Amino acid sequence: MSEKNELVVAQALAVKTGLILPNDDISEIVSDAVKGIAEDGDIVCVTEAVVARSQNRYVTCDDLSKMIKEGFKLNPGSTLAVVYPIASRNRFALVLKAIAKATDGGRVIVTFPIPSDEVGNQVIDPEMARIRLGLKTVYRHLTSARGSTPHLNILIREVITALILQSLGYSIVGMRKILGTGLSDITVRTPEGLIAPLEVTFTDHQKAAKKAVEILADMPEARKAFAAGVDLGRKEFVLFDALKYVSGDENPIYQISFADKLDAFADDEAIYSEELGNEMFKHPITGIDYRRLYLDLIEETGAKGEVIFTNNPFKVYEMGYLDGIILGEVHARKFRKDLFLAFGAKVPVKTLEEIGPAPWGVIGSNVSDYQKGVLKLLPEDADGTAERIREKILEKTGKDVDVLIFGDGAYKDPDTGIYELADPYPSLGASERLRGFKLREGKKLKLAVDTLYNKGYSRDQIEEILSQNQEEQSDLGTTPRRLVSIAATLADLLAGSADQGTPIVIVRGMKRG
Repeated sequence: MSEKNELVVAQALAVKTGLILPNDDISEIVSDAVKGIAEDGDIVCVTEAVVARSQNRYVTCDDLSKMIKEGFKLNPGSTLAVVYPIASRNRFALVLKAIAKATDGGRVIVTFPIPSDEVGNQVIDPEMARIRLGLKTVYRHLTSARGSTPHLNILIREVITALILQSLGYSIVGMRKILGTGLSDITVRTPEGLIAPLEVTFTDHQKAAKKAVEILADMPEARKAFAAGVDLGRKEFVLFDALKYVSGDENPIYQISFADKLDAFADDEAIYSEELGNEMFKHPITGIDYRRLYLDLIEETGAKGEVIFTNNPFKVYEMGYLDGIILGEVHARKFRKDLFLAFGAKVPVKTLEEIGPAPWGVIGSNVSDYQKGVLKLLPEDADGTAERIREKILEKTGKDVDVLIFGDGAYKDPDTGIYELADPYPSLGASERLRGFKLREGKKLKLAVDTLYNKGYSRDQIEEILSQNQEEQSDLGTTPRRLVSIAATLADLLAGSADQGTPIVIVRGMKRG
């Protein structure tokens, strides 16, 4: 090895293969692919996708719905709650469709946490949710106050106006009395992005419109003005273009009854589908409105769908009788199930790992064919498969390697804010020797060098201390991590995330301890 190559102590090599199809011999394919490349001590990482495909690990929506129906012992018209699923067309959409089919024309209640799912996919606008829940708290306190005074009713009408405007796609920028911001009763940003003052009244629409137009003249950033009327007795809301109103055009933009929304307005723990109307919450990266997508998928099966945004997972118990609860989280699934059982769940509670074919259920599943409703599952006997691949590599190449089967890498993308690990673990299986390694630990080299240098040690002395692992080094170490998780994440970064068409990654020179 040349002097230059001796400086390279660790590396990762992405390896291409031919197409890998169902019922192919994955051990033969991998061993042939790494022949002439692999060296003793390498970690040969194989993506779970091709392993599962070679094992023909697929399930259809129809078959999955039958399994769910049998697992929960559902009758036609049943109700299932799905708590905190991942917002993903690839990862969960077809699973949800199968769940809806299993209810046989029943009801599916989906709850999302606010503002993002478990892996960081935004499901609702954080600022909109913060303001809305805050307004609901104000509304609850105002309506529970003893007596009915003109001042309380004025505040109540403005809160109701703001809540209705949000459901129509308007953003609340300021509220003079409630939030102490803005010149008008409410300052809004229209769905088109225009800033506008809005004045609220009970019945004097002319006065409110005139005042809104006057305020408009003092707001150079504003382009429109509105007047809103709130009839607390009839539970009716009306919205006017103030400029048109004062010019004689009294046709309302909206005229809405809010009688059926008052209970939702008073619940400051949740935001319900029915109170949001056609308001869209497009994911900032994918552009998908997951609330709308999931409701459409449910309704396509003939079931009724509801979506709730809440950080209280037990909110589903307030939605009427349930026949079962499916916990959609990947990483918090065991904790969440323990929580529900400790709460005294009186209906079956299952994780994604417990619905669908063993051993993984549908956790970590991916869409194989969206139109035909086919899901690819995680590999079967991943540890055993990794060991057989290792043995085949030794037989065909004479190289003694370790093998792991990797899924998503354990990292969070700083640009999107999304935690890429939607599989239960980065490493889904490993050969026997690799499984035996404990947590990988080490000293913080950069800290040790800085500390020793600041103590006055020379370059040669520092190198001597580091080489002999002397006590002069700092006691601070790196965060202990499983070797298989580190190697699997590295493999996914190189193969999966870069989409190089390289289902095999050879990791070389990685310390085992």
